[in-house]
Formats: sequence, C-alpha cells, structure tokens
Amino acid sequence: MSDLELPTVITAIANAQTEGFVAGTLFAQGWSVLFRAIDIESLEIYLKNNPESARGSILIFAPDLSGINFERLNAISPLVKQVVGFSSNPEKDSGLGEIHLVPSTATDLVSLVRGFIRAPMLRQSTQLSLQGRRAQVLAIGSAGSNTGCTTLAINLAMELSVLEKQTLLIDANYRAPSIATLLAVRNVQSEKGWRNIAPSFSVAEISQEQAVSIDTFMDQALQSFDHIIIDLGSISGLSNRLTDRRWTSTMTTWSCDQGDELMVVARPDLLGLHRLEQVASLIEMTSIRSALSFTLNMRSQGRKGSDEEAKFLSITTQLRPLNLRVIARDSRAISAAEAQKATLIEVNDRSALRKSIAKIASEKAS
Repeated sequence: MSDLELPTVITAIANAQTEGFVAGTLFAQGWSVLFRAIDIESLEIYLKNNPESARGSILIFAPDLSGINFERLNAISPLVKQVVGFSSNPEKDSGLGEIHLVPSTATDLVSLVRGFIRAPMLRQSTQLSLQGRRAQVLAIGSAGSNTGCTTLAINLAMELSVLEKQTLLIDANYRAPSIATLLAVRNVQSEKGWRNIAPSFSVAEISQEQAVSIDTFMDQALQSFDHIIIDLGSISGLSNRLTDRRWTSTMTTWSCDQGDELMVVARPDLLGLHRLEQVASLIEMTSIRSALSFTLNMRSQGRKGSDEEAKFLSITTQLRPLNLRVIARDSRAISAAEAQKATLIEVNDRSALRKSIAKIASEKAS
C-alpha cells in the first residue's frame, strides 16, 4: 500500500451489529472493505486465493468468529498488513493476543484504526484519552495558501502568554516553517524539546527525528503548558494525510485525533473561498476527534466584506462548527510586525488586528 493510498479492510466479525458498525463506518470514510468473513474457514480461503490484495489490508476480527483460535489467527497474520481485534470484553478474550474494546463512536473507531495504518513507523496509543491533561490544544490549519495562519498562531500564542498562561507554540508546517524566522529565533529545530523566548511563551519546531516519537513529545508538553498552539500550515488533502505514514503528516494526524480544536483559516478572495469549499468537503467526509472551527481572515471593509462573510458562512455553517470567527484586514499592522520581527502587541497594541486576536485569546483562557 502506498503512502497516500486509502487503506483496504477485511472484517471477520460474527455479530452483525458490530460488523455493520465497523464496515459501514470505514466505508463511509472512503476505505474499501474487500471481504466480510462469516467464519475462519471462509477467511482462510479468501486470503489464500487473493494474496496480493490481502497483503496490503487490515484484518479486523472479533473473538466471536466461528472457529477462530490463537493458532489459526497466528497463521494468517503474516498474510495481511495488520491485525486488529475488537471485543466487548478484552480481558476475557486476551488469549487471542492484543484485543481492544469495541469503540463506542465512529470517530473513536476511525482514530484507532488510523493508528494501526501508520504502524509500525508511527504507532499511536490505542486508547486516546483527552482526560487528565493540563493543556488545551488548538491546531490552526490553512485552507489554501497565504491565509495568515502562521501570523494568527504566533499572535494568539503571545496573547495567551500575556494573560499569564504557560503557552507553547509549535511550528508543524513542514513545507514552509516560518515561525523562527518571523520571531528571529535561531536554531529552534535543533532543540530536543522547546525553547522559552518570553515570560510564559515557548516555541518548538518539529523535526523528522521528533516526529517519530511525537506521542512522547506531546505527552510532556501536555503536562507542562496551559495552552498549546500548533501551526499546521496547509491542510489540503486532509483525508489522505490522516492515513499517510510519512513523518510530515504526523502532527496533522495527532491534532485531529487528540487536539481540542482544529481551526481552519481561509482568506476571503475567490480562490481562498474555493479552497475553503474543498477543505470543508473533505472534512464533511472525514471523522476527527477535535472540535472544528473556521476563521475568515483579512475580511474587506464595507459591502465587499459583507459579501465575503456571507459566502464564508454559507460554506461553513452546514458543518456545525464550534466557532465561526471573522477578522478584518489590517495590512499596516502585519507589515510593521514583520519588519520588526515582533508580535502585534509589541508593535501596536491598539491595532484592530491585535484586538481581534486578543479577544480570541481571552475566550480560550477563560
């Protein structure tokens, strides 16, 4: 299976309700369900007669499958890419190997199976928990290019730190990392963890080496900070990136599976709104655990701006997002911040753009 190819699945579950939930959920994500075994014999025959298609597939089984035992399961495991077991009582059925509790929601199921697709290179925890952690995580993704995604991430992180919230800003834009340049911070990527650059404000840039152990890195960050802001860069092709085994998709996948909010930022021109439509269409067909929000950045003044906002709302409201935000254009403030390699609050704390971002930070901090 190539890095960008959607996965194929074989089910071997006797309970019709559970099998329907698993097969139907994955099929709705665009994944191919190649075969639905009714007993171990039919599964063995299929794998024997279809070795090429089976080799790249994930086998999802349940202990209720007629005839299944450890020996027969162990014999067919090398014939498929990965084996995932689900049971309503994992401890009771542990004799078949690693068994997981049947997920209660479609989103949990998709998140769990996606972890196995990326194995063994980027194996994530089989039980994703959003409980008992200190930090709130906001990932910011761009619908297209030049949306101001990075500027928003930098200044939102700064505003949270001003509110005395311990804040970590992560540059996960692998195609074009720019936070270090915009803030005049050198050698950020060489740091194993993060670097403190101001009171309550730290930055990190994810390298390939860190991506391989991203769960460990993020677990440490989640316990060390109040807020984590992640700049993902462009999230076009989102559904493919969530099953992509390359290191460059690691933070996007982590953010969608374990982040508290995914904010999609769009610009208001014709191409920007077209890119937003494309991303929204993908998100509608993709299960993610994080809450979803949209931000229209650089809104024009007057009637033109009203038309831009109306188009933005028509695209996004149907997805029932957590938040819909609109930020007006403020080219002067942006130019001044870039020239001084500083944040908006340092350059002009009275600018309209700075006030808009400060308002978002206040909402997040409350």
